[in-house]
Amino acid sequence: MTIGQVIKLLLKKKNITQIDLAKQIGKSTTAVSQIITGRYNPTSETLEKISKALDVPIPVIHFLTISDDDIPEDKKQLYNLLAPSMNKFLNDIFEI
Repeated sequence: MTIGQVIKLLLKKKNITQIDLAKQIGKSTTAVSQIITGRYNPTSETLEKISKALDVPIPVIHFLTISDDDIPEDKKQLYNLLAPSMNKFLNDIFEI
């Protein structure tokens, strides 16, 4: 997943609209939409504001962007073993 896709998922899970997020982070709804669609990559400052608004740490957002394709072949078995547990753990703690 891209960061935009993760943000979209978190917005849906936390029942927050793009309009609400835009207000909370001081950006336009167009800017938020462009982040979600991948047309614009958020700066570290903007990502920090987004993570606070969504109550999810930045490393968790980055973890959620990892896909099987990102993992080296020799580590995929371990990743596939641990990823479901990590996702459940993050869901339980951060309500993702």
